[in-house]
Amino acid sequence: MTGRAKILLSDTTQKEQAACIRLLALSLAQHRAKYDFVPLRESAEFFKPKSNSKDKAELFMGSRNIIEEALEMVRVLAAEAPPKEAAAPEEKLSDKRKQLRINVTAPVKLLWTGHDNPINAQLQNISWGGASITIDKPHTHSSDTLRVLLPGINSSTINIEAKVLRTWKLSESQGEGIAIRFSSLATKDQDEFEDVLNLLAHSEDSVGLRQHARLTQRLDIQFEGPDELHATLDDISAGGLGVTVPDPLQIGQSLETIISTLDETCTLKLRARVVRLEPVKMGNINLYHAGLKFEHPSRELNSLTRELIVQMAQKR
Repeated sequence: MTGRAKILLSDTTQKEQAACIRLLALSLAQHRAKYDFVPLRESAEFFKPKSNSKDKAELFMGSRNIIEEALEMVRVLAAEAPPKEAAAPEEKLSDKRKQLRINVTAPVKLLWTGHDNPINAQLQNISWGGASITIDKPHTHSSDTLRVLLPGINSSTINIEAKVLRTWKLSESQGEGIAIRFSSLATKDQDEFEDVLNLLAHSEDSVGLRQHARLTQRLDIQFEGPDELHATLDDISAGGLGVTVPDPLQIGQSLETIISTLDETCTLKLRARVVRLEPVKMGNINLYHAGLKFEHPSRELNSLTRELIVQMAQKR
């Protein structure tokens, strides 16, 4: 294995790698049971040095994304496993960190990858990290990625890429339910999306929930100065970042991260999802090392980091 997929697995444990292989093999077996399949020998041809298929780069990038998704799923399952011992009292605070899920009925449109025309759907609930949606009839699709076209406040449309987590049939003739997780949002739309959530959160449907959960969880990441931040921008533009935090986060949860220098003259506001969490000890202090994956298109992350580098250079 070479390239970014190898880097992705470089910080995994042997147990995580074994679980990831089992998950991918199970998914392949299920796919073979339902659909036509490509033999492994045919896939192996792409590893040969003389393989120059025009689809090779795209397929390898797609396979890396699948590995990344499987690894995150393995870590989520491990985090959700029942503890061997009763949880310490301080761990029960995690309930207070759950994001507000807003119950609201509203029309939206869904556009599946590979399709040209969106379909009408009905929003049932929504949060910073995902949503539950219903459609009139079960939809046949070959991808678990779609786009949600959500009405904005100012007659605009917020276009959010999402992953399908699960689907279920509703009662007879009532269609299908879909649970999704938001995976990528244009940076220009993130403030508008937050405004929409704030507006919905103050509707009558969610009055009883506001006292138990937050709309978003904010994570402030501050650097001593421009030089220290500059050294980290490559990681940000590549789509991820490792940080040490004093309190545990939930694997799979989406955060609002504010990345800045201490004087806040250089700032980035980004969505990020927790994909890894490891406890670390510094003396008598318990800390946590979290791996973050930014939920924005890679081109935008590259553009934002370049703009910030220029901004920092002008301030010197």
